[in-house]
Amino acid sequence: MNSQLREAEQFLLSLNAAWKNLGLYSPTHPASAAAFKNLTIAFEKLLGERERITLGLMHETLVLNGVPLTAKPDLFRTLVTRFRNGEIHGIALLKGCTLEELRHLVELLGQNVKRGELEEELKKRQVSHIHLVQLAQDARKPERQPEPVDERVGAGAIYSRALQTIRKVFQETRLGKVPSLGEVQRTVEDMVGTILKGKHSLMALTMIKSYDEYLFNHSVNVGILSMSLGDVLGLDGAALRELGLGSLLHDVGKINIPEEIIQAPRKLTDEEFEIIKRHPVDGVKILEDMGVRSEIALRVTKEHHIDFDGRGYPRLGPDEQPHPYSMIVHVADTYDAMTTVRSYKEAVDPNPAISRMKKLAGNAFNPLTLDTFVDMLGIYPPGSAVRLTTGEIGVVTRPGSEDVSRPWVRIVQDQEGKTVEGDEVNLMEWNPEAEDYACSIVIALDPVVRRIDVAAVLQGKKLTPAG
Repeated sequence: MNSQLREAEQFLLSLNAAWKNLGLYSPTHPASAAAFKNLTIAFEKLLGERERITLGLMHETLVLNGVPLTAKPDLFRTLVTRFRNGEIHGIALLKGCTLEELRHLVELLGQNVKRGELEEELKKRQVSHIHLVQLAQDARKPERQPEPVDERVGAGAIYSRALQTIRKVFQETRLGKVPSLGEVQRTVEDMVGTILKGKHSLMALTMIKSYDEYLFNHSVNVGILSMSLGDVLGLDGAALRELGLGSLLHDVGKINIPEEIIQAPRKLTDEEFEIIKRHPVDGVKILEDMGVRSEIALRVTKEHHIDFDGRGYPRLGPDEQPHPYSMIVHVADTYDAMTTVRSYKEAVDPNPAISRMKKLAGNAFNPLTLDTFVDMLGIYPPGSAVRLTTGEIGVVTRPGSEDVSRPWVRIVQDQEGKTVEGDEVNLMEWNPEAEDYACSIVIALDPVVRRIDVAAVLQGKKLTPAG
């Protein structure tokens, strides 16, 4: 590799690190400050005697200063996706670009803004050394293939095994036994492997809800959503396994809480809420008894009810901050709890749940972590029931890669409302004769009202005709 390509790769590695740090930490955190300092150094080294650096997409490939970067496409896939979704063809960084201007750029890209909004925001923030530019593009857009999934072990089997493992952990703990850590670790290993190969098949199964086994389903769902979000944020396999261990076992401390309090169909008394608030610390003790030594696993178990602004429980010391991985589990935990029926509340559909969570960004949730979570789910999260312009009803199976409003959908009811074993449809499919998309979503629906068994659809089971 020549020196220019080395410098180009280092710049993009630094850009990726700054982006990831800003998604995990506050802008004033020492880790964020160090990441942006490294980015500035890498930028100045790459710039050298040049007047500008140009970064953009050409023929769906990331190009820096006219040089295609094809050696490590997975490393920069998030950047490529953001450019594509934002319709950003190219960005020029001019000589004199400051650390503060680079921080504004990374922050805005993290918000998934479109080209026009990005240009307007850069001007509003008085960023004068970063401009949007137009690169020549190939008119032919290559067909995007769906993400691969683990063909050896299906997502449904992985989910069922995880459910069985967490059920066993709770049951043995209730009996005073010490559950097997090795069994949980093997389950997490399987889940991480499946997520790295293609997260959407497993992620879709988090829409499976069980009123009777809420605690078990919730634990598995939070584990899947946390590991999937960690993958999108760029965590490596080792970090994902530690995050997975903590997120899968995050609620194990609730085993010490009386069932009448957990399932109380009313607002809890102050005394009852104090009992609830003990479960994170009790959970840490159980994990330690199991032999868990991972600081990350122990901290996310302890801190998954602590908000981004430090409120929540248990209270941390004045100089303590929740671990950034705890912020990941906090988002996943809140989303799954909101979208599940409980004895004391109705479930909230995915879209309203996301809307409510967005209103708490900056207080309860790290804004960039939440934005990344929303991007991962898409506008129509897996498991959503939707009516299409064809009149058919479908269930979203995975988000769209190019447009979050155009996911993959499996048809489950025809125009007359009759149950069918339909195909999986890519809503990005184009009809050249009509010069429009072949099919679009009209509205999201309540799957219960439409008598759709979402779990059966997502697991590929044969559907029972509605009677």
